[in-house]
Amino acid sequence: MKECSLPTRDECFDLMRRYEVPSHIFEHNAAVARLGVFLAHKLREKGVTVDAELVDRACLLHDMLRIIDVEPSNYDRFQADPTELQKARWRQLRARYKPLHHEDAACELLKEKYPVLATTIRKHKYTALLDEKDGPRTWEEKLVYYADKRIMQGRIVALATRLEEAHKRNVHVHGSAAKSKPNTAKVDPLIFELEKEIFERIGVTAADVTDEVVESYLNEVVD
Repeated sequence: MKECSLPTRDECFDLMRRYEVPSHIFEHNAAVARLGVFLAHKLREKGVTVDAELVDRACLLHDMLRIIDVEPSNYDRFQADPTELQKARWRQLRARYKPLHHEDAACELLKEKYPVLATTIRKHKYTALLDEKDGPRTWEEKLVYYADKRIMQGRIVALATRLEEAHKRNVHVHGSAAKSKPNTAKVDPLIFELEKEIFERIGVTAADVTDEVVESYLNEVVD
């Protein structure tokens, strides 16, 4: 991967604060970044060329506009009670980017200054693996996509656990479980194939990767 323009980590955190990213999403982004960077470094140890900084920044910002997918009536269900000012800001963002979903909205926001980052973020959409021409193809895109699918409530969980939880939570997007089933039946096997591709290159099993393993590794390897 050629060098590309990227924000610093501090600039990523500033962007999340500027766009009033809810605390639980902020924490999710950070956890996804830790896993994504871990996987990037493990692949590099096996001779795979991966831009770990791009993975890090894309993971940090992948859900920065996730709030636009949330119905305003659900704002008060967040663990941390949002202020009226925050809720007003979220409604403004939702109106501004309608009818885009959060992946495409983040891409629109970032593409002028950070085009590669914007594209990498756009390709973490759940159904992206179905797109043979424009789905995640680079290692960076694959790692951002996959790491997002392993984090639940700020912690690493088994892929099957995470997908089951996400499908239950996102039924409202499709209207019913029956309507969402065709998508999940096609996409979930592809995510498991991606998991196999990643871990066969790394040389460990997906179950070997826990929060404790990731934290210990990053404390030793990553400045």
